[in-house]
Amino acid sequence: MLRMAVGMVSRVMEKRQGTQIIEVQLGEGEQKETAQAISFADESYEPGEMLILNTTAIRLKLGTGGFHLVVAKAGDHTERDLAQGNWGHVMKMRYAPWQLAVDTVEEQASPFHQLFLREDLSLEATPVIIGELHSLLPVVAAALKCHGKMGRIAYVMPDAASLPASMSRHVQQLKAKGMLDAVITTGHAWGGDREAVTIHSGLLAARHIEKADVILCMLGPGVAGTGTPYGFSGVQLSEVVHAVSVLGGIPYFLPRLSFADPRPRHRGVSHHTLAILGRYVLRPVLLLMPKTGDDREQLMRSQIASLQESNKHVVVWGECGSETRLADLEQEYGLPFASMGRGWREDPIPFLTAVLAADQAVLSLGYIKERINAGSDCSASPDMLAALGLYLTRNEGLL
Repeated sequence: MLRMAVGMVSRVMEKRQGTQIIEVQLGEGEQKETAQAISFADESYEPGEMLILNTTAIRLKLGTGGFHLVVAKAGDHTERDLAQGNWGHVMKMRYAPWQLAVDTVEEQASPFHQLFLREDLSLEATPVIIGELHSLLPVVAAALKCHGKMGRIAYVMPDAASLPASMSRHVQQLKAKGMLDAVITTGHAWGGDREAVTIHSGLLAARHIEKADVILCMLGPGVAGTGTPYGFSGVQLSEVVHAVSVLGGIPYFLPRLSFADPRPRHRGVSHHTLAILGRYVLRPVLLLMPKTGDDREQLMRSQIASLQESNKHVVVWGECGSETRLADLEQEYGLPFASMGRGWREDPIPFLTAVLAADQAVLSLGYIKERINAGSDCSASPDMLAALGLYLTRNEGLL
């Protein structure tokens, strides 16, 4: 299915970097409707102009933010550049009608090309917090930045969900609040402060170009799921774990949790997390789990028992922070914390676990630095992760 329509501009409702929200009129007579469309093009829109719109997602009633997508101005045959760059010859969204050339960090004309010729380039034991839900990105970033000595934070965006980074209101808000220092879009995702061809070079750009002390790698908004353990966007996170591991970073896995989701497969630890860590990930991670001291914790422990019994991953259980802290972080962020249509008051555990992940990453920094200075192993080996997990467990209350 591919639905296209022509709509007339009524007004530009909102304009921010990389995105415009436009009110449009579609149809005639009894079929006339007022709707909202989103444009990622760098051009102006005036009332009365006619636009070609992709209406497919709205007609299917999908959760795309409630927008039709602007394809082009109807009847305007002027050739123009709607996404200007500097040196880019690498195409993203290749061979789609909206393919565009971007300035990737690796390509020959890039000022960073020589950096990426180094075969020994490493993440240098940088913590990378990996998660499926884009809605938890602001919680992790805000919790990291609340630590007074926290350095630079970069968000590396994969391409398994939305492709334009500007689709994310969270990214816009975090940048405006100074809670994210850089955004790097990888694969066919585009619109970040830096562009990269692969997740591997995107992670390396976060460390060596943006000088990130902690890297966040979560899917963008608009993930797909089919109710099966094979067909969901989060499967891509296994590639992220492998990239972090082989490049010498430390993978911290933020599980997908819920105790308010009515679907049994997502109650407690989601079947998505269990599938990723149980079957698809071939390298160990630090899995961060919240202590609740009640039947919720018993359920979660039973769900991940097979992961612990196989010694495949290092599980770190940490005390949940207070909901007061969540409220303070939300106020500082300036927009509501919500995930899967629920606010943190309805389902606090996923948000508290996101704060826990941030705290554990910050607590790890001193330990990692000591090991590096001592010349000890800082790879993401099972022994290194086990030692780090033990350190985090013993020093939980130091922050």
